[in-house]
Amino acid sequence: MNTFFPMTGSEADWNAAYYRLEDYFRAMRIVNKMHQSQLILHILEKAAGRHALDPSQNPTVLAMEEARAEMDQWFESILGQRERIAVAGTISLLAVDAPARWPLALLSAEIPPDLQREMQDSEVHAGPDLQVSSMVPRPIDVSPLLETIHLSDAFEKIRWSMTIVAVLVALVAFSFSLFVIMR
Repeated sequence: MNTFFPMTGSEADWNAAYYRLEDYFRAMRIVNKMHQSQLILHILEKAAGRHALDPSQNPTVLAMEEARAEMDQWFESILGQRERIAVAGTISLLAVDAPARWPLALLSAEIPPDLQREMQDSEVHAGPDLQVSSMVPRPIDVSPLLETIHLSDAFEKIRWSMTIVAVLVALVAFSFSLFVIMR
């Protein structure tokens, strides 16, 4: 059984680092708890070594730096050295559904050949370069149908319609009140 007892830092800090790594690997879809725990302990041991040299640093930050460095090295062993290896590797890893198909392969020394081949085949390429163009402001083209409608005429018709409706409502209310009174 692998035990982890860092010489520096508080238990709460190292627990926070553990939980952060657990969340990170869960986001990478590593759901096998045994494998996940082994990876986390391995990374925490490396972070504890760095923390012993400089106890002023946050264990969670050190653990995440170690996790990213390990992931970058692992991705480079599969995809070769390239710019933004973490992005390309993560996308390739998730695109081929590696965590589900090869649940114990992440950060392992022996990479299954079919995983390596599929990750290399799923290489992501950026789209075309952005081309800047200038847009000149132009007047709004109002269709001929809208030109025939005059808003002032429309509002005048609405006003008269509302007035007629109000008068009719008043007459109906007056008639009803007379009917009720006469009864």
